[in-house]
Amino acid sequence: MKLIFIISLICFFGLPFTAWWMIWIALGVCGWFANTYRESVGIGVAAASLAWGIKIGIGFFSGGSILMQRVADMMGLGSPILLIIATLVLGVFLGGISAVSGYQLRRMFQPPL
Repeated sequence: MKLIFIISLICFFGLPFTAWWMIWIALGVCGWFANTYRESVGIGVAAASLAWGIKIGIGFFSGGSILMQRVADMMGLGSPILLIIATLVLGVFLGGISAVSGYQLRRMFQPPL
């Protein structure tokens, strides 16, 4: 839990200064240090949903609701809440995949037992 909180803080404060896809690289590095497959998925999903969800929430409540409504209308969703849910689902999926990729990359470089 402590690791997930630290990773989320790093991603949250690092996102304004880097490209949006750097969060997935950071989660891949965190997946490298996971001990099990399940742990890597859990770390990636939790950290991505926490960091991405907070960013979306701040954007929505600080005046971005009009823009989100327009984007939701362009995508045919009709509601900014559905747009938020869609982006969170995408973020959770990518976070899990990134962490698992880091975990599998470490396993690839480990010598066989």
